[in-house]
Amino acid sequence: MENIESDLISTELPKAWATSMDTFIAKAKNAEIWDQNGNRFLDFVGGYAVLNTGHLHPTVMSKVQEQLNFFSHSCFAFAPHEKAVELSYQLNRRYPIEEKTKTFLVNSGAEAVENAIKISKHFTKRQNLISFTGGFHGRTHMALGLTGKDVPYKEGFGPFPKEIYHTTYPYVYRGVTTENAIEELDNLLSTKIKPEETAAIIIEPVLGEGGYIPCEKEFIQYLRNICDQNGIILIFDEVQTGFGRTGKMFGAEHFEVEPDIVTLAKGIAGGFPLASVTGKSDIMDSPKESGLGTTFGASPISCSAALGVLEAFDNENILDHSVLQGKVMRQKLDILLEENKYIGDVRGIGPMIGVEIVQNKKNKEPSKDTATKIVLKCKEEGLLLVTCGLDGNVIRFMGPLTTPIDQVEEAMDIFSRAVSSI
Repeated sequence: MENIESDLISTELPKAWATSMDTFIAKAKNAEIWDQNGNRFLDFVGGYAVLNTGHLHPTVMSKVQEQLNFFSHSCFAFAPHEKAVELSYQLNRRYPIEEKTKTFLVNSGAEAVENAIKISKHFTKRQNLISFTGGFHGRTHMALGLTGKDVPYKEGFGPFPKEIYHTTYPYVYRGVTTENAIEELDNLLSTKIKPEETAAIIIEPVLGEGGYIPCEKEFIQYLRNICDQNGIILIFDEVQTGFGRTGKMFGAEHFEVEPDIVTLAKGIAGGFPLASVTGKSDIMDSPKESGLGTTFGASPISCSAALGVLEAFDNENILDHSVLQGKVMRQKLDILLEENKYIGDVRGIGPMIGVEIVQNKKNKEPSKDTATKIVLKCKEEGLLLVTCGLDGNVIRFMGPLTTPIDQVEEAMDIFSRAVSSI
């Protein structure tokens, strides 16, 4: 099946496993990919914010190739390997939690969230959980229950765990202020559930699938206070914000708030499957022996890749470059915001930028149709983008943080033309 046809996707795979492209990717380098027909695209999807260091980063690949000379797999609980311990050591010292932390390595963001919840419940001996409208935490059952976007993710897959409660995430463009969000959370904790029966609050510092909405700093600080007062575990889901996506290594650095536990995944291993749960030692040590486990988590290949990613961040000024990317993007996008009637809002931190598409600026009605047209027009001109948001009307930029500035400018020019053509 060397020349497998793309139309076999519809006959051999489930309909729900839909694809955005109608051709197969054939090769890639940093921020560029080429399909089987030789068409070149700027990849501002980046494997859904996975390829922070780009496709086939040389340092990452050298680490992987080196590891392949020795062994490819070892279930860590049976035969431990140094790379997992070295990576855990690095994460424990790099993530901005002042207290001593420990790290558990798994396969994916959803698995990290599942384990963060398990650990929180075990430590607190409580059941109730709070998450937020628009939050996305994965597709496994508990993580999907925590997710605050029903369609298409949750529709028809319930019922979900009854101890999960959702409350409002601040969304200034839609009129939801920090004060509104605090009022709703306080109401939840005073009328529906008791703080002393709540195990954890989980939040994305910047909503990913929910619309690339940075949280209000004051709200996250309020959450920290509520958790401290009531013995609730505060979990940051940094699956998408981690490793430089916001211009800092971790999203938490923008908010001056330390969580008790953080989940990381996506961009931490340069395209190889890996995720982590990093948290305060007393919390992480709560489960008893064999209470945590994973067959493929802490893969020696993925751990080697992740160490390569950290080396690249340490040696190649990726964070400074990502900040510059964000400035170049905002300069162009802010002009479009002023000039184009379909762009209602441009927001984000660093290069993690979302553009909200509306019918017009006055009524602010979400326009998924227009957003889809813009994305399709961009693809025709060689720029890959996808949408997000509760109404599917936010276009997000998730390109590699290593994208050359001339390619960032090229992407902005394509996007500008696409928006102007609608």
